[in-house]
Amino acid sequence: MNLLVVDDSPIDRLILNRALAKAFPQARVRVAGANMKEVQHAVEEEQYDLLVVDYALGWGDGFEVMRSVRKRCPECKAILFTVMPSDRLFSQAMTAGFDVCLTKSDSLEHLKLAVEGIFGDLS
Repeated sequence: MNLLVVDDSPIDRLILNRALAKAFPQARVRVAGANMKEVQHAVEEEQYDLLVVDYALGWGDGFEVMRSVRKRCPECKAILFTVMPSDRLFSQAMTAGFDVCLTKSDSLEHLKLAVEGIFGDLS
């Protein structure tokens, strides 16, 4: 399973990378987020099964990233991560095609459970 994590915060990328690698050791986790060009480069090199993306990026938003990733990987599942949760945002995200929406204040265990909910038991 190939996972792509997109966040403009290097610290958040590191935390998500470590959490996903620990929870799913068989998965390949790639991180990107400095800019859209970096994300596009990652997508050109690999096919992804799951995108975990921050909503508010300093150079764009998670919706834009999801659309870009799904052009190349149409079956890619997507989780929106945000520090600014709202019912309106989550409703828009689900309508746009995100599979799960989480707040960054949720524990990393919630992320693990969300991935397992999408793909089933991966152990």
